[in-house]
Amino acid sequence: MSSTTVRHPKGPPALKSDRQAAPFLRAFFDSSVGAKVTVALTGLGLAGFSVFHMIGNLKVFQGPDAINSYAHFLTHSLGALLWIARAGLLAIFLLHLALAIRLKLRSRAARPIGYAYPGSVQATVSSRTMIWSGAVVGLFVLFHLAHFTLLGLQSVEVEPGKVVNYLELKDKDGRHDVYNMVVAGFTTPWLAVLYIVAQVVLFVHLLHGVQSAFQTLGLKNNRFAPLIRLLGVAIAATILVGNLGIVIGVWAGLAPPLLLYGKAL
Repeated sequence: MSSTTVRHPKGPPALKSDRQAAPFLRAFFDSSVGAKVTVALTGLGLAGFSVFHMIGNLKVFQGPDAINSYAHFLTHSLGALLWIARAGLLAIFLLHLALAIRLKLRSRAARPIGYAYPGSVQATVSSRTMIWSGAVVGLFVLFHLAHFTLLGLQSVEVEPGKVVNYLELKDKDGRHDVYNMVVAGFTTPWLAVLYIVAQVVLFVHLLHGVQSAFQTLGLKNNRFAPLIRLLGVAIAATILVGNLGIVIGVWAGLAPPLLLYGKAL
């Protein structure tokens, strides 16, 4: 007796195994075209997030109430949505990095012996170092999360003999004192230098990455190429100037430390 299920002629069409979502996604990400498109889209998304993240951090120059209120809103008003957004951003970042590395390895495996006249002679430093700059940015992101968000890797002395972790700092309204946390962090010389170097590496990565993403998506033709190049430089430079402005501005005293427990940080 046959075990084959007879489908009613007027019933819903039977899905073939190769047309279901999971096999399609595996094939899409496994293909070079699908991987390149995904890297382009995730890269543009991460660049956009970097701009908004920088704008929020610039509130430190508006004073403690502005940035502490902003941080309080993100943490308490958004609640679980904030952690969902963080998890999504981390997943996008890991997907972006993993697919970019795999594409690079596949490219090298396809041509183990280099060209007699390498085309990299005409390539920019930014384009030749995309994988390395991306890896450095990835390591910096992990450090940044541990430093300011998850672990609070640094502590400050709020009064003689009393040292508290970053995450325990509170302002006069009982909110997490992001202002003093940022000031204490960027007035630490080695930490400020680390952030400056990381922002320069991010600039180098974005300088080619943004333009490359538009080219991958088929939008960089002869007509729009100059505009896209200008846009790529503008985005990379905006993020660099904004983030460096925070570090150097705090270091220069444009965001002075406040008194905590009767003692300045």
